[in-house]
Amino acid sequence: MKIDLVLTTNNKKYLWYVITFVIIISVVGVTIKIYSIGEENIKTSILENQVEIQEIITTSISKNISSELELIIFELDILSQSAEFQNDLGTVESSQLMAQTFNRINSISPTSQILAIDENFKVLSQVSQSHNSLVGSTVKGLSELMGSEENIAVLGPQILSINTLLYDEPEIAVTFPIIDEQTKSSVGLLLITFASSEFFERHGNIYDVESRFLMVMDENHILLIHPNMENVGKDFFGNEIQTDISQNSLLNSHISDILQGDLSTIIFTMDDDIGERINSGISVTVNGKNEFVFAVVTPTHSINKEVDETIFFTKIQTIFLLLLVTSVLLIFLVKRSQSFKKEKLSVIGQLSSNIAHDIRNPLGAIKNSGVIIDKENKNSNEIISRELKRINISVRRISHQVEEVLNYVRTTPMILKSHSINQTLQEAIDTLDIPQNISINIPKNDITIKFDHEKILIVFINIILNAIQSIGDKNGIITITTSETSSDITLEFENSGPNISSNDLKHIFDTLFTTKLEGTGLGLSSCKNIIEQHNGEIYATSDPVTFSIKLPRGDSSDD
Repeated sequence: MKIDLVLTTNNKKYLWYVITFVIIISVVGVTIKIYSIGEENIKTSILENQVEIQEIITTSISKNISSELELIIFELDILSQSAEFQNDLGTVESSQLMAQTFNRINSISPTSQILAIDENFKVLSQVSQSHNSLVGSTVKGLSELMGSEENIAVLGPQILSINTLLYDEPEIAVTFPIIDEQTKSSVGLLLITFASSEFFERHGNIYDVESRFLMVMDENHILLIHPNMENVGKDFFGNEIQTDISQNSLLNSHISDILQGDLSTIIFTMDDDIGERINSGISVTVNGKNEFVFAVVTPTHSINKEVDETIFFTKIQTIFLLLLVTSVLLIFLVKRSQSFKKEKLSVIGQLSSNIAHDIRNPLGAIKNSGVIIDKENKNSNEIISRELKRINISVRRISHQVEEVLNYVRTTPMILKSHSINQTLQEAIDTLDIPQNISINIPKNDITIKFDHEKILIVFINIILNAIQSIGDKNGIITITTSETSSDITLEFENSGPNISSNDLKHIFDTLFTTKLEGTGLGLSSCKNIIEQHNGEIYATSDPVTFSIKLPRGDSSDD
């Protein structure tokens, strides 16, 4: 009886071992099966979520591009109506006015050149930072691109893509007719050009196919932006590109829908380095006309990689830590929640950019109306002149705040090239309206290092503008000095404005922190982000108020 009892106890013990083992194996098997099903569901859900986000981003960037081009056309409109251009296109006065317009447009988008051309397409005046002088020569081929059989005045402003010897890519050209206000006939036109890559790369990645990138073609389906530079300048529906994409009917139909003005998104696979991708496209409409096909493309492997890694490690944890299955699931959910939160913040940033775009249009209308009223008033009514001055000040202030929001939400890759510190400082000063009571001293010695020109220009503009606002109506001075070592350079912006309290100094670079009623609290925060992207440092001291920037020298011997 004793032996039987021991055997029975051992049998029960082994039975529990077997039952426990079976339960563990069953739980592992069920868990693996559940995760296999869940993995596909998660990927599908994330893919759908990515499509929604990408369509919002595509629409928002498209509106930003449209807004910039409409603002450029507005500047050309104001220039064409000026008294200097109504009298003669080739005078010193008209050239000076054109240079001022060039600087304003260059602050909106990097500009190659601006030309004043007579009715025979002969260049009478030119402003350029890179092109050789064309004054006195005839612009060949422009009449064919514009359709010279029609009256230029009837054609109105046009956006074209042209090829020049200066770049290995098409340039974007904007033309605007100069109309004699008395005869209402065309006496010539203004032509402004931009390098395609410089114009579009500020809105997103145009080179790296491993992450989200942009693709742009003009209304004649000529590729202007494509990660494969060999395809730039070619007709998308031409034999060469169609052979390259194996005449993909889904992609061709997608592009045709966009050309009709529709927002379209497709998920397709091609036999290349990218594989499966999400392509969201929309037309860029300028003053009611579809000018470009703009698309945002995201390789799905860049989305699935993070998901695959997360699920793999979660499976391993589940197999070896069955007692912590619930915890693992919670960790996974928290990770996904953080990822979705990050994506929602990205959408909020794009929506902020969208709102800023919507503010730009009425601001442009207000500014245009102010110009017309001022022209009609001719300083005859002091009340109107005084109120117009207030309106212009308010428009400039809101425009600056809109630019601060756009600079803060834009996420563009770093473009490091060798640039002159003094030249970039001068560009920042030329962009701003410097009051007569304030003088600015720039460094006597110039330094050339590698940095992202557009981003550092934003930093210089913000710091100088803050100094101007700090000094106010009093006579003041802003002194900019540079020093260098073998590894880095330091810029110091000292101004004669009031000291900053020690408490404010601690938070001066915090997002949304501002001591000004009209401030957004984004300017200095954007500056800090940009300098840190360059692996540099920025800090402020008081008595006297000085903003110091330290940047690494890098290797400026080649670009």
